[in-house]
Amino acid sequence: MTDKKPEILAPAGTYEAMEAAVKAGCDAVYAGGSLFSARAYAGNFDESEFLKAIDFCHLFGVKVYMTLNTLLKEDEIKTAGEAVVKYVAPYYKAGLDAVLIQDMGVLKTLRENFPDLPVHSSTQMSITSSYGARLASELGFERIVPARELSLKEIRSIKENSEIEIETFVHGAMCFSYSGKCLFSSFAGGRSGNRGRCAQPCRQCYRLLNSEKNRKNGEPRIQEYLMSLKDLCMLEQLPFLIDAGIDSFKIEGRMKNPCYVASAVSAYRMARDEYLEQKEKENAGGFDALSEYTKNKYKIFAGNLQDELAEIYNRGGFYSGYYFTEKGKEMGALKRPNHQGVLIGTVVSVKSPQVFIRLEKDLNKGDVLEIRNKGSQDIELTSGRAGNAGEKVSLNGKNLKQIRTGMEVWRTRNEKLLSGIEESILKTEKTIPVLCEIRAYPGENLKIRLETAEQKADDCRMNSDHLKNKKSVSITVFGDLVETAQNMATSQDVLIEKMNKSGGSGVEIISVSCNLSENAFVRMSAFNELRRKAAAELKKTIAESFHRA
Repeated sequence: MTDKKPEILAPAGTYEAMEAAVKAGCDAVYAGGSLFSARAYAGNFDESEFLKAIDFCHLFGVKVYMTLNTLLKEDEIKTAGEAVVKYVAPYYKAGLDAVLIQDMGVLKTLRENFPDLPVHSSTQMSITSSYGARLASELGFERIVPARELSLKEIRSIKENSEIEIETFVHGAMCFSYSGKCLFSSFAGGRSGNRGRCAQPCRQCYRLLNSEKNRKNGEPRIQEYLMSLKDLCMLEQLPFLIDAGIDSFKIEGRMKNPCYVASAVSAYRMARDEYLEQKEKENAGGFDALSEYTKNKYKIFAGNLQDELAEIYNRGGFYSGYYFTEKGKEMGALKRPNHQGVLIGTVVSVKSPQVFIRLEKDLNKGDVLEIRNKGSQDIELTSGRAGNAGEKVSLNGKNLKQIRTGMEVWRTRNEKLLSGIEESILKTEKTIPVLCEIRAYPGENLKIRLETAEQKADDCRMNSDHLKNKKSVSITVFGDLVETAQNMATSQDVLIEKMNKSGGSGVEIISVSCNLSENAFVRMSAFNELRRKAAAELKKTIAESFHRA
């Protein structure tokens, strides 16, 4: 492909979420440590865990960005510089790829002490123009995350009029207030969003006082989640963001679980690759230049991915943020501030102890449903059976006196979808594709050599972008002396079979060349031990190749 692939940047609030992101195919992850993180209530990482995460990601060519994006208070400035240096140093030595900041004092400290460590600006810096982007570049930033309130036209203008990388949000929660300027949580409860401790008062329910005229007419006060916004989802519009030259697509969600992270990463990776592949096939300059058939094909593809993400988590549905137009009330998730689920059917009758539902979507055994009861608490039940769209199914219910014909039934947990993500991504082993050479001659030490090779891995149809833009890494380990066979010599087929049994080692053997004497005898216990040692040594060597002195 001639187009540069925009980076898929995944959130990692916990080590498990980081692993899920890597297994799902992200290009980079962003995570917070124990200090200076704008998500103080995410799982975050302690030092040993973060160092382990950096090495794990680098095994598969995935970059790691650390969030240091909180503001410092006046009384902290004198001691903060020393604290930042001490805090960042071990991660810098481990090969941390970049830090994400908003405080200019932190920037100064990092530039003085870690001059070769890339620095990205947080969206909290509220950069809204090419002037701000050029200033950021002059100050030493390699990438900016512009304010989320910008249109795609404004972002494109920044890209065209500056030489800095652009990272923008494409999925997840949105703030009601302007990027980096909200003081609501700080004023209301003493928990500052700019210190990573936002209490999210905008997700609370409020009463809207009607005008004096309406109150005299006896109209009720409106009680809704007036400042809670829908979640952002840019899957269907992703081609336009790619055509605008955006370098990195950021998924929000450091407070989310591994399943959410895996599904979002997988969806955006597939959507990006699908568009770039179709664009290359038709040699098109942009989405609008594609054939109508291809455009419609992409829209259907992205729409299906979006439907799956809605099953995982959505607040009142999805919307496209500020990318294309200013929006009003339709941006709001006014009825509830958390997962809305998807409409799956309608109550058609109630006959104790069962409720009968006409399905609009397929139902799975184990799905969690909510019967939406306006003005009262929703009624939750778990499906004990499966059913197809169009069918009428009966489920054991509760609070049956509150259920009426015509009530909507929403699914808040799709058991089949979640189980599929668990099996296809979360439980899979992420492996490094390697080439193997074995040498076994009597009187010599048994030898195993492993090598990673990008081109060779691609030729063998491996599914990893391992060590992209880096040279291959190789290691050689030696075992015990090979014996002369007294009865039956060790066959080449046996060694190759044993070498290919590398499950759980983190490597995947894609080819084996075996240089073996006809009278060599290799003890299998010794061979298996050396095989495990070789895999461990290769991973250690790869990780250390990213370390700094």
